[in-house]
Amino acid sequence: MDFKVPILIRILCFIVTSFSYAQSNENISLNGKWSFKTDPYAQGESSQWFAKDVNTGSWGTMAVPGNWDLVNEYSEYVGDAWYTRTFTVKEIQSTEQLRLVFQSVYNNSKVWVNGHLVGEHDFGFLPFHFNISEYINPEKENRLTVLVNNVFKSGAMWNWGGIRRPVWLELTSKTRIEFQHIDAVPNLKKGTAQLDVKIVSSNASNTPRNVLFNIDIKSNGKIVAKGEVKTIVPANSNKHIVKWAYHLPKSKVNLWHFDFPNLYESTVTLSENKEILHTNSDRFGIRKLEIKGLKLLLNGESIRPVGFNVVPEDRFTGNTLPIERIKEDVDLMKSLGANMARLSHVNLPKEYIDYLDEKGIMIFEEVGLWGKDILVDPEHPKPKEWLQRIIENNYNHPAVIGWSVGNELGMASKNPKVDAYIKGAIEMAEKLDPNRIAVSVSNSANNSPKEATMYADLAMLNGYQNWGKKADGTWKNHKKPIFMSEFGYELNSEDPSLGDVPAEKILNQLRNKEYVLGASLWTFNDYRSTYHGKDGWKTPPSQNRAWGIVTSFRDKKKGFYSVQKEFSPIKNLTVSNINTAERHAKVTIQPREKLDIPANILRGYKVQYTLFDSDFKPVETKTENIKTIFPGDDTFDVFLEWSAKDNLSMIEVSFLDPQGYKVYTDVVKFQVPKQPVITFANTANNGIRVFFEKSKDAEAYYVRYEKDGLIFNTKKTTNNFIDIEDKKIKQGDVWQYQLIAVNNKGESVPSEVKELIKDEDELPPIIWNTKHTENGVFIAYSVSPYDYLYEVLYGTNPNKYNQKLTTKVKGVLNIPNIKKGIPIYYKMRVIKQWGFASEWTQELKSE
Repeated sequence: MDFKVPILIRILCFIVTSFSYAQSNENISLNGKWSFKTDPYAQGESSQWFAKDVNTGSWGTMAVPGNWDLVNEYSEYVGDAWYTRTFTVKEIQSTEQLRLVFQSVYNNSKVWVNGHLVGEHDFGFLPFHFNISEYINPEKENRLTVLVNNVFKSGAMWNWGGIRRPVWLELTSKTRIEFQHIDAVPNLKKGTAQLDVKIVSSNASNTPRNVLFNIDIKSNGKIVAKGEVKTIVPANSNKHIVKWAYHLPKSKVNLWHFDFPNLYESTVTLSENKEILHTNSDRFGIRKLEIKGLKLLLNGESIRPVGFNVVPEDRFTGNTLPIERIKEDVDLMKSLGANMARLSHVNLPKEYIDYLDEKGIMIFEEVGLWGKDILVDPEHPKPKEWLQRIIENNYNHPAVIGWSVGNELGMASKNPKVDAYIKGAIEMAEKLDPNRIAVSVSNSANNSPKEATMYADLAMLNGYQNWGKKADGTWKNHKKPIFMSEFGYELNSEDPSLGDVPAEKILNQLRNKEYVLGASLWTFNDYRSTYHGKDGWKTPPSQNRAWGIVTSFRDKKKGFYSVQKEFSPIKNLTVSNINTAERHAKVTIQPREKLDIPANILRGYKVQYTLFDSDFKPVETKTENIKTIFPGDDTFDVFLEWSAKDNLSMIEVSFLDPQGYKVYTDVVKFQVPKQPVITFANTANNGIRVFFEKSKDAEAYYVRYEKDGLIFNTKKTTNNFIDIEDKKIKQGDVWQYQLIAVNNKGESVPSEVKELIKDEDELPPIIWNTKHTENGVFIAYSVSPYDYLYEVLYGTNPNKYNQKLTTKVKGVLNIPNIKKGIPIYYKMRVIKQWGFASEWTQELKSE
């Protein structure tokens, strides 16, 4: 199609993994158990709870990092809460300074040291620090107190309260490196790259310092560039800047790409008279991103990417984001084909973006304004500070490709100053960082050509119905390439077997439009919320807002596989012509079309196939290299041969990306499932629930139930239980139940008959998941609007329960003070709002 559009070229090159609090002379962790007390009447300050000699005898304890919402007693607490602890430090030399560093406190905080107020902070997802040198008593006990308030809330997400990320003391020289920013601009024709390093340092002493900066650039552990800069850092200076440039030859250039996330490391050493004062090390990658006409180019090649919005939390660790949560989520998204997204409304910690750099997912960091907001004002200082700080903190990450100045800020009817705010904020972002895209995420760009999308080079569009028409309207109004930054329909289900997303229907409305570059789903994961919303958007009583394709506990839903198919870098992979006797098969691969979503050049991809024995243990794995695939290529075949021949149960064939992620998988079973076994049953007045152990040879299960020659089947499930709710089943009647397992080869022999009688009881909660963390055992369970409270009996031996917990906490409860490595055995029931107790669940065991 021949569109007359302005050619928009934005060179987006980079980059580094920099952070203001990089290497230092000495770090002292302040993580651990702190004294903790809620303050619902806000009396703590007037009562001087910050005093050095405060009596904490009546206080409880709280984990740092952590969220108080994870503790049953504070699961819905909103307001002021106090944290305090003591620490000691050695004598500080006259040339040294001591910083107190918080990676994140949600949301507003005040900090005292030994009764002295040292500072305040009200950006709940950003790091901050204070110089506390003048307030401490070396070699003696010092008291640190933090007042935290979590009242601030934006959007539908939960406002998790607490000191949610690590805290530490940082002892350095008074003259130190604050951060380094690196622009790494490749010349794609010559294969070279230009490195420009800006080093920002400070000097807290009263004397100018004559210093030397040594710069070492490494690739794969080997030095590829060296340099030095001499300078005088003025006395009492906060931001002294020096610059260094280097032309990297072609032989030393390895570009960063989402399939090949090559990283470099820049180490800057600050010294005076050969004495090292401070060191800062950052990683960076070299890449070029351009918007050229209607194409998004990465290193000169057109990409049409896909990804996810993420609410960075779960119900077991809140939004503290331990590294295992970060890695699991990013790895799952990579296995789903993700390579670009807005990712999150909230700003991510360094470790999260570091891992995105390593694995290759491009993101936009965002100033967290949403909808109708008093901060949507060009004169308000807070959004400007927010934008400046996220750019400064994340300037060097290759994963960060742009800055969003807000989400769904709408037309002037909601925010009268929206146009002036967005125009000014985008201009500010482009000035602070001319090498990235600056955008505003819109849900109204299709309404008017005067909507604030006109100030950005890329239309970031959110849509939840009429997706194609919304994209067409946005194109008509703004004549700009479009990335569907959020797409979805309605909440799906907390039940993994039912939670699906109409991904094919939605993406088919966006595909084959030259001006639609890609799309990201809302959302990857369910998240905690009480957001009410319109019909279809109402959060269930469990407080698990079911937008995701994985649950709040990271169980994969049906939608996981629906989206994986639609996000796969290839259109289809099928296994056929399987001959187990002659030990060969054929794999047919269908590439994406040129204007498909996604549609990218695929280099270094492979086909991997694994044979499994009758016990489902892998007995043979082989990998075949695949030719470079271009969008629009013809379908082609790959022929598989293997040597294993005895007692084979199945073959798994996967399409691997260059990092080894399985982005498309087809599994073929060679035999029907083995006979399943019903292991437990609950009977109640509103239904029957049967449980069973899942087997690797089955893909789904259903129950056949009969009485007096009448036979009925339930729907298939992928869960380990099935509920039978049928009005034909009357109380007191004896029905016969059998379980059948299903796979691609057929159905199993039905299980042995189980005779069950529906009675007057109530069904207990469904236990979705159990997780043993450093903070105890967490149990995730279903919630009904008719529930009153929940009871758990537990102990450390099977069928011996010497402990009891009663709670009204919804969705996830915590059994505290259970050390990791010590399993507990438990069962659970619900008491309904009319006072009637349900049956107990079967006994379960924590891992």
